[in-house]
Parts: sequence; C-alpha cells; structure tokens
Amino acid sequence: MAQPLWDKVKKNIPQVLFCTGLFFMTQSVMENMLAKPAQGLETPRSSTEIVSKVLTQTSAASTFLKNVGIERPVRKSAASATREAQLREQLQAEKQRANLLQEEVDTLKKKAEEIEESMDNTQEVVLRTQQEMEEFKKKQEANKLILQRILNLNSVAWSGAEQCGYCWSS
Repeated sequence: MAQPLWDKVKKNIPQVLFCTGLFFMTQSVMENMLAKPAQGLETPRSSTEIVSKVLTQTSAASTFLKNVGIERPVRKSAASATREAQLREQLQAEKQRANLLQEEVDTLKKKAEEIEESMDNTQEVVLRTQQEMEEFKKKQEANKLILQRILNLNSVAWSGAEQCGYCWSS
C-alpha cells in the first residue's frame, strides 16, 4: 500500500517539492532515505515514513500528507501523555480488580460444589437411615406379633390349668 504512494510521489516529485516548499530536496535524496535502513532497524523505512519525515522537518504547516489521505503522527502534549498514563493505570487497576473478582467467583464456585457434594452425601445418609428405620419397624412389628402369640399361648395354657383342678390357685 505504501509503495503505490511512493510511485505517485516519485512521478510527481517536482509538484511535491513545490507544494511543500522543498525546492532543494531532490528525488535522489528521498530514494537514498528509502534505500538505507533507519538507525537501529534492519529494514528500510517505508515511503510514507520518508515523505512524512521530510515534510515535518521542513514545514509544520504542510498539507500534502493530509491531501493524499495520510495523517501525520501527532505529537502528544504533556497533558495528553499524563491523561494516557492515568488511563493506563486505571485500566491496569480494572484488570487487577477483574482478576480478583474472577478469583473470588472461582472460590465461590468451588465452595458451592463442595456444599452440593456435602448435601448429596447427607441426603444419601438420610435415605439409608430411613431405609434402616423401615427395616427396624418391620422387624419390630414381626417381634410384636411373635410376642403376642407367645402370650396368647401362655394365657390359654394357664386358663386350661385352672379348669383341670390339678393346679392350685390362690
């Protein structure tokens, strides 16, 4: 995308130089800047970067980049840099708060799972206890019936003994 712009600039170098007041800047100077990498960089600068650099160095009021649809990098004022730093700090604080809230949510989920598991275990114990109680009631009822039969047999035996006269009565 930057290369077509450079081609446009190369074709119209005299007009660009005239529009920007750069009568002394030649096409070869811009091409040299394009060919050699910037300090500390391994790759050469883009054509947009070169034109932007040349135009900003020579004329702060140049409208060439704006006219071709490229915005120049705007220097930040101290106030905007301070505001940006404040916003970054605020963002970092919000991220930390979100992390803390997520940890709290995770902790609460874990506790809820533990409570649910405990409730399941308690419910199992209650069901087993109910079953044991039912079995105990059945056994108790069976024992009651057996005891009643024994008592009935015993009372019949005692009543028959009184009638026979062999047993003494008081």
